[in-house]
Amino acid sequence: MTNSAVVSVNNLHHSYGDKAVLNGLDISLQAGRVYGFLGANGAGKTTLINLLLGRLKASQGSIEVLGNKAGSAAAKAKVGAMLQIGSLPANLTVIEQLNLFASYYKSPMSVSKALRLSDLNAHENTPFSKLSGGLKQRLLFAIAIIGDPQLVFLDEPSLAMDVNARQQMWQTIRQLKAQGKTVILTTHYMEEAEALSDELFILNEGKIIAQGSPSELSHNMQLSEVSFACELNESEISTLLPEWSWQVNEGKAATRCKSPNTLLKQAFANGLSCDLLSVKPSSLEQTFISLTETAEHENKTPVNSASDKSAKEQAA
Repeated sequence: MTNSAVVSVNNLHHSYGDKAVLNGLDISLQAGRVYGFLGANGAGKTTLINLLLGRLKASQGSIEVLGNKAGSAAAKAKVGAMLQIGSLPANLTVIEQLNLFASYYKSPMSVSKALRLSDLNAHENTPFSKLSGGLKQRLLFAIAIIGDPQLVFLDEPSLAMDVNARQQMWQTIRQLKAQGKTVILTTHYMEEAEALSDELFILNEGKIIAQGSPSELSHNMQLSEVSFACELNESEISTLLPEWSWQVNEGKAATRCKSPNTLLKQAFANGLSCDLLSVKPSSLEQTFISLTETAEHENKTPVNSASDKSAKEQAA
């Protein structure tokens, strides 16, 4: 860990009773970057965020946030959080909510700037209870940044937003990064994670099983997505080409593999024409699935890079 780290986590463990939820995490986050944390439900993301915010006390290990103890008054003054919990006073308008939360900080962002960044100017006099789901998300985002924080936690920030609102949200997050702020993003929306994150942490069973930029993770897996027209069902093509796991939908067979050339040679040798062939790098979503499947296959042993493969990927 470096002294300049915005967040420093050393040997972090946390348990609920006898159930271990986080197992020996080491994390260092720097200023002016967006960090994405991905994991299935139960992977430990929510527990980690609550520990970083000081809402939980770690069972073991240390956490520093902006040079202060997590959850301390000094840390809270520099942190903003958008979480998918609770609600806001139903009858207060957007601008009243922002004025209220701005009053909690010594040097807050101007309410007018928060309205502009969250694209809420047209709704400033609307009560919270009258806002749509997407507009409520924008207000929660505005509240997260009203204190002009150095570190921002965003949990599913574009949930319930339409395409245009989502793109606006992404642009604002990039602006925060350009201002030197650090953003911690948790999302199940892989396109969002890929579009925004400088670095990703993939959690599985309380351990970091992979870390790197979206492109690094996909490249290290060395997987390609292969699909072609096929009249066989999954059982039939799996019998012909048993080294790979197949999905067949609407006359198209698809799989992931390390060596498309090897797969295609065997397909041709078995009489498949492979019409409408498509070979492309594995998406972040497929990389995520492969990494978590690999960790589970290896008895939940964490990997430090994306280089380890499952048995089928090695065969491919």
